[in-house]
Amino acid sequence: MTNEVRNPKSAAPTRFVIRSSSLLRDSSFWFRHFSAATLCLTAANCAFFPPLGTKRLKNDLAELHGKAPSKWAALPGISPTAATGWLDDFGSAKLKALVQQAISGNPSLKAAAARVDQARAQTMQAGSSLFPTLTSTGSGNRTQSPGDQRFPGNEAIANRFTGNWLNMSWEIDFWGRVADSRRAAKAGSEAAEEDWHAARLSLAASTVQTAVTLAEAETLLALAESNVATRKVQLGILERQLDRGIDPDRAALDVSLSRADLARAEATVQQRRATADETRRTLETLLGGYPAGSESGLGSLPSLRRGIPAGLPSEMLLRRPDLRAAERRLAAALASESAAKKAMLPSLRLTGSAGRTTQQIEQLIRPESAIWVIGTQVGQTLFQGGQLKAGVDLQRGRYKEILQTYASSTLTAFREVETALAAEQFLLRQQSALERAAEEAERAEKLALGQYEKGLSEVLTLLDARQRAFDARSTLTNVKAQRLRNRAALHLALGGEF
Repeated sequence: MTNEVRNPKSAAPTRFVIRSSSLLRDSSFWFRHFSAATLCLTAANCAFFPPLGTKRLKNDLAELHGKAPSKWAALPGISPTAATGWLDDFGSAKLKALVQQAISGNPSLKAAAARVDQARAQTMQAGSSLFPTLTSTGSGNRTQSPGDQRFPGNEAIANRFTGNWLNMSWEIDFWGRVADSRRAAKAGSEAAEEDWHAARLSLAASTVQTAVTLAEAETLLALAESNVATRKVQLGILERQLDRGIDPDRAALDVSLSRADLARAEATVQQRRATADETRRTLETLLGGYPAGSESGLGSLPSLRRGIPAGLPSEMLLRRPDLRAAERRLAAALASESAAKKAMLPSLRLTGSAGRTTQQIEQLIRPESAIWVIGTQVGQTLFQGGQLKAGVDLQRGRYKEILQTYASSTLTAFREVETALAAEQFLLRQQSALERAAEEAERAEKLALGQYEKGLSEVLTLLDARQRAFDARSTLTNVKAQRLRNRAALHLALGGEF
């Protein structure tokens, strides 16, 4: 409701022009009390109206978490901090330095940090509606009336200067709708922070795994080069035998077989050089540098200093950043659904302004030119073609989707942990068996060489024994590297701080 009075010196109406009352002249009196009331109501809104469906969220989470076993199936209860600081497991200062370099230089991680800043700014934007909007405006205009006025004495040209030193507009969040929107934005901001933690942890694990893969490739390359050197020596011996004419048919066959094995060994060297070069450039990219192929890496495979703890409680999985992010997104969806429901309720808006208006600009400082307006507005949406209800259905559908996504992520997390725990046992046994196989293959190679030099066996037996020894050493290196990568994957799955 708006009341208007007309200033006798102006053709334009003004709103509640006060020129004489000493109490109303002091407009700051009203705005001090009005501001105090708004702050009290704002605080009350945030405290008294939690999101609708909070109990449902609690029950959904309890049901989801209740599906987790108390112990892991692959490894028969440690404290949640026992699987942290896992970089120490590898006992490599160079590996720690590579991880820290990646954390400080990787562009993708910096992008994730920028998304956190954006989410925090969105939270501030969403929360700003909880408070009044204050503006200050000023205007001046000059108007001319028609010259054929019916009543003489009216000025043909009139000035009007207005200064609204303070304009206030505030929608009272009586039902908590704006507060719910802010809760949703805050939960989204927290989810973005968890995404950053997840990206940081994933980057650390990827750096470890890539550095291990590079060390594996370099070790395999050294084995291949050693194999080529050995086969070249052997081929030289066979060629000299052929030149001396000792059993030329047999010597020619031995030379051909040796040359074929040498060519295969040289091809293996080139393949392993390509693998090492590609892995080196991948590692440089993770570190945030130009992939020039000059990174030295670890040089050799590190050794694990400790094994898996005696038992890992399933509750440790809840510390995974990606699962915490999923839970925060679920809370954001619930708050958005609650805000959509409350949008159907009536809204209450308070408005007010205080300032001065006059026909002479120099009179703006006089108390008698003061004006102020305080008003209220109540609104209720009656019909929008089902838009509000569709908004509620949309947010409820998003909540259900995120809940099932959370459940799926939880199952995936359990699978990753169970798989890594089981693989640790398999790889440990496999490594033990391959160590025995490598020892026996090396022994067989020495025996075959001795028998060949004595003429008791053919060169084919020697070549086969050497290939077996080379394959055994290569496979053992593969399994050692795989066990190191699996340890990093296990800690990534557990979400432990490195």
